[in-house]
Amino acid sequence: MPVLDKVTVAGLIIPQEPLYDILTLVSGIFWTIVYIDIIYRGFKDKTCGMPLMVLGLNWAWEFQFAFMGSPLFPEGSFFHITDQTPVQRGVDAVWFLFDCVILYLKFKYGRDEYNKALPGFGKKMFVPYILFILFISFQAVWFISIELEDHQGAYAAYQQNIFISSLYIPMLMRKGNTDGQSMVIAICKCLGTLAPDVLGGIVLIRSYHVPVQQFLYMETMPYMKLLIGSCLMFDIIYIISLYKTFKKEGKNPWTRKPLPGYVQSEEDPHVWVPGPAAEVVEA
Repeated sequence: MPVLDKVTVAGLIIPQEPLYDILTLVSGIFWTIVYIDIIYRGFKDKTCGMPLMVLGLNWAWEFQFAFMGSPLFPEGSFFHITDQTPVQRGVDAVWFLFDCVILYLKFKYGRDEYNKALPGFGKKMFVPYILFILFISFQAVWFISIELEDHQGAYAAYQQNIFISSLYIPMLMRKGNTDGQSMVIAICKCLGTLAPDVLGGIVLIRSYHVPVQQFLYMETMPYMKLLIGSCLMFDIIYIISLYKTFKKEGKNPWTRKPLPGYVQSEEDPHVWVPGPAAEVVEA
């Protein structure tokens, strides 16, 4: 492997070796579980469990790093974005298809969510607003990858992961319930982000021969470490917040079923409250 003039993930080439393919697939499996559960919960709860900005950035990143490269676009072209491994590009393509389904859920069910916050907005501006977010997201991912010569998509991915990890928290607070969300989504989202963290570290140390001591210095990739640490912090906060929200609703956080002895609230169908049986047990 070439020697890095400066330790950075921009332009990093992932060797096509079994270890790296396994780590790529681990990340792919966790994020695939996230997408499948978001889609399942979306159709079941009639909602979209992914914030719009997150959806726009994901949709743009996965399309560009799956398809905007050889053989469709020649290397060196302004439209040549991806130099990822065939395994990663295949994973990106599958994720892009899932994102298209989630985008359908946003168009179908997201209008009510916006109407609650801004009455009338969902009726007049909802579709133009979604299209505007998709347009801006596509350019943001494209241009940052070109300007930083980041053909692995690491900086674009981690900067949008800040949105992914942080925006789930206000979405939970805004909705006020767990519709479209699950502990599986929350935990797999966290693990799916951690896997490429491990992958990048192993590649730098094992293949580019960056000394472990140098890798651990704060001076080495401080911005990337900030992004990784922030994503992990937001993911943990969301996991804890979602768990507490399930308990507040009177549901088992892992099965979504009512806690023993709880009955559905007459005031809020999302909430289950202690029934006579539960009150006897507590007494």
